[in-house]
Amino acid sequence: MIMTFGIPSDVQTQVAGIPDLDLRVALFLRHEAQLEAVRRERFCTEARHIAERALRSAELDKVQGFDRDASFAELEKLHSEITERL
Repeated sequence: MIMTFGIPSDVQTQVAGIPDLDLRVALFLRHEAQLEAVRRERFCTEARHIAERALRSAELDKVQGFDRDASFAELEKLHSEITERL
């Protein structure tokens, strides 16, 4: 079977001289297939869908400029203020 997919030009330039690249890619894909099989056995469909939605949401936040570190710092500040009052 032949698979065709796009590879960014900067990646093509970086990997151009790697010997046995086709073999390495095949090994990588075999490993990924094995990991996916383990994930399917270990996690229910609903859990996988939740994880996929979370990853898409995180990527969207990143594209929109969401600052995770600033948000976490604000959460820590609020947590400290609340616990000091207890």
